[in-house]
Amino acid sequence: MPKTWVLDTDTKGTGAQVVPLEKVLGKGADQKPRDARPRPREKPPAKASPPRGARPRPVTSAGPLPPGHVRKKATGEIGVVQAVDPRAGTASVRWLKRGATSTVPLTAISRR
Repeated sequence: MPKTWVLDTDTKGTGAQVVPLEKVLGKGADQKPRDARPRPREKPPAKASPPRGARPRPVTSAGPLPPGHVRKKATGEIGVVQAVDPRAGTASVRWLKRGATSTVPLTAISRR
């Protein structure tokens, strides 16, 4: 009578072997049956996150600026003053981050 062979997958990784059926049945008597479904993973504790829609405010109190530099009050972007028109109340500023030049009202920039 021929032997019946089965694939024994009790080992981890690629250690599966083809063994006689009698060996698997004899081994299973002293071991408890394995659960067919994997256990659900535990979720890590939730981190405290800022409320949705809240954007970080720019830091406007980083310290004094070098001579000729200004900070945009709305965004905190730093630029170099190229020209000031006191009659119109505007200044021509080259912004360091973008490299673009724009004309802004004097009330929209500060030296702090």
